[in-house]
Formats: sequence, C-alpha cells, structure tokens
Amino acid sequence: MRKENIFKIIEKTPGISYNEIVREANLSNGVISHYLIKLLDEKKIEKEGIQRGKYFLKNIIKNDRVLITLLRNKTNSDIFRILMEDQDNVITYTNKELSKKLKKSGSTISVSLKTLQNHNIIERVIMNKRIKLTNDLGYKIHNKKSWAIFFKKYNL
Repeated sequence: MRKENIFKIIEKTPGISYNEIVREANLSNGVISHYLIKLLDEKKIEKEGIQRGKYFLKNIIKNDRVLITLLRNKTNSDIFRILMEDQDNVITYTNKELSKKLKKSGSTISVSLKTLQNHNIIERVIMNKRIKLTNDLGYKIHNKKSWAIFFKKYNL
C-alpha cells in the first residue's frame, strides 16, 4: 500500500524531490527511503541527479527529464507562467519587468532567462529594432502550444 502510494506520487509529479515525496506521502524518512529503494531495485522508477535527486517513472525520456527538472525550479516556473499568460504571444517582458513582477533580483532573473533560453523554452526578442541596448531585449515563450501540452502532460 505504501509503496503504491509513493509510486503514484512520482507518477503524478515527475521530477519530484525526496523532500517533496516525504511531505506528500506524510510518512517518515525511513519508510520513504525503504520504498524508494524497492521501487528503484524493481526498475519501476529512476533517479536523476546525485545530491538533490529527482524521481521519474522509467518511461519518461531523458530530454523530457531535463526540461521537467528545469521547470520544477520555482523561479524558472514563475517566469514560464508569466510568459504563458500572454495568449497571443505578442507581449514580451524585459528582465527588469520580470524582476519587479516576481520580486527577485535582476541577476536571479537573468540566470533563469539564460537557462530557459539555452533549452529553447523561451526566445529573446529585440523590442525596438532601431536601438540595440540590453534594456531593449524582451522574452517570450518559444512554440507556446507545444509547451502548454508538455506542461499539462507532466503536471507542472
């Protein structure tokens, strides 16, 4: 019963961390560890990462695991959600606007934007083509429909 419960938590929330499983299952660390080891030994789940590992069902492909892990990061997820709010994908947000909206430092936002851009989740757009200033760069979701499907599929 407990093992199935833990399996269902991982199934429902791919890329979940150990601590999140503990909170969700409301079981002790020892019990969670025991059943995670059993599920890993039975090859029903896999763990990605060493120190802060994330747990996935075996059938989730490697590339999706990387993207899920990126989008489970709070700042990355918050940026993604803000950019997804624009239904027509015509509004672009600058680093400064996102920083103000999320109440995070510009450097924190910048690191997340670079990561999301490097994985083709968002794209950088020059807002005023006549002026090539850093402040004139905006960001929007790359291929929004596909990302909406991906987000829903993996319960992000």
